Amino acid sequence: MRAIVNLNVLSEDQVEFYRGNDYLHAQGVLPGDLLQLGRKILARWADDHIAKWVEEGRLTETLHTIDFEHRLVQAWNQAGRPRDYGSPRRDLLSPYMYEFVTHPSLLDVASDLLGTEEVSVHGIFNARPKLPDQSWSTTPWHQDGQYYRDSAGAEVISMWIPMQPVNKQNSCLQVAPGTFGRELREAVMDDVYRNIGLSEADSDSLQPITVEMEPGDVLCFNQFVPHRALPNTSDAVRWSLDVRYEPTDRATETGMKQGFRARSRDPRNVVTYRQWLQQWQGIPPGAY
Repeated sequence: MRAIVNLNVLSEDQVEFYRGNDYLHAQGVLPGDLLQLGRKILARWADDHIAKWVEEGRLTETLHTIDFEHRLVQAWNQAGRPRDYGSPRRDLLSPYMYEFVTHPSLLDVASDLLGTEEVSVHGIFNARPKLPDQSWSTTPWHQDGQYYRDSAGAEVISMWIPMQPVNKQNSCLQVAPGTFGRELREAVMDDVYRNIGLSEADSDSLQPITVEMEPGDVLCFNQFVPHRALPNTSDAVRWSLDVRYEPTDRATETGMKQGFRARSRDPRNVVTYRQWLQQWQGIPPGAY
C-alpha cells in the first residue's frame, strides 16, 4: 500500500476509506471561490446557449432576470424543449475552466488520494445541466472507464461537484462500489437513452448507495465504480461539474490527449492555459 504523506485537506481515515472502497464523499472541502468560479463557467455556457435559441427564433428574450437554477429550464420550456444542448465539454474551454481544474483545493484532494504531488488533469471533463421532467439526458449505470478503455490498469479519479444541494428529488448520484472490484465490465448501448453502460444483468446486481450532497462537497470515485444520476423531479436545473485527475507518471493516452500536468515539484513542468489551448486545435465548438 502507498504511504500516506503530506496530506493537504483530507484525513488519513478519508484516504484509507477511498483506498478500501474506491470512492469518497468528502464533505465541505471545497471553498466558496471555487463554487463561484464553477457557476460563472456554467452561466457563461447557459448565456451562449440561450443566445443561440434567441438567434434561431425559438426565444424572444434571454431571461437574464431569472435566477441561476431556473433560467435555463424556463428558456428551454419557452424554446420548445429542444434536445440540442448535448455535452458541452469543448464549449467550456476558457481561462475560467483552466482556473477551475487547477484550483489548489481540487489538486490537494487529487494529491491526497493519488499519493503524489505529480498530478495531471485528465482530458475528459464536463458540465451536467440536468433538466427536470425529461429522460433523454439520463445516463444508465456505467463505469467511467468504459469511455476510456486505456485506463484499465491505471488510476483515474473522477470528482463530481454539485453547484447546489442535491438529493433524491433533484438528481443526486448513486454509486455501487465493490461489485466488480477493479474490473471494467463490457459496455453495452442502452436502448432507451442511447448511452453506453453496464448490461442489464450487471446493473441488476448492484447495491446502490445514494449520495446526497451540499455545495462544498465533492464525490470522488475511480473509473471502476458503477454510478448513475437519479431523475430530476424538481422544478430547477441540477448543475454540476465533473473533472478527473491521474498521476502524471502513469497518465493514460486518453487522459493526456486534452489533459495536462497541473501540479509538479518543478513548477516549470506545469502546463499554462495557452499551452492547453493548443491541444484543442482542430476541435470545433460544440464537439465533445
